[in-house]
Amino acid sequence: MAVTLADVAARAGVSAATVSRVLSGNYPVAGATRSRVLRAVEELEYVVNGPASSLAAATSDLVGVLVNDIADPFFGIMASAVQSEMEPEKAGGKLAVVCNTGGSPERELTYLTLLQRQRAAAVVLTGSAVEDPGHAEALAARLRRLAAAGTRVVLCGRPPLPEA
Repeated sequence: MAVTLADVAARAGVSAATVSRVLSGNYPVAGATRSRVLRAVEELEYVVNGPASSLAAATSDLVGVLVNDIADPFFGIMASAVQSEMEPEKAGGKLAVVCNTGGSPERELTYLTLLQRQRAAAVVLTGSAVEDPGHAEALAARLRRLAAAGTRVVLCGRPPLPEA
């Protein structure tokens, strides 16, 4: 059974809120308390619940990279470049997920919806755009929703989106 935040709190003799503060690093916590919490985390081998943390923070450590065909060397190079910029020492431990659309406009929109559900920190769209005005409008609407929710959006090798 997975170790919970409450388990860590009980082991350290503090509240779950204190454990959360120590792990987020955004709040002052006394040194002795911080040490007890971190020792309990290590002893119990606690791993932060990513989805719960994303829900609380309204963002996640996930970056979606949409490519037309991962087997195409161009897209592989693009995905690799994004990943190399996200190494823990550069990006605070972000995780890149490559979404292979196979050139399908529907799959592209589906992936964007899934990334929005996961509160992705960023989305990188690579490759040429589909020349369908209906898809361009749907894509622009999805990307506007992502951006409004705080997701960074990068278009790589794509024309600018139509205005609303």
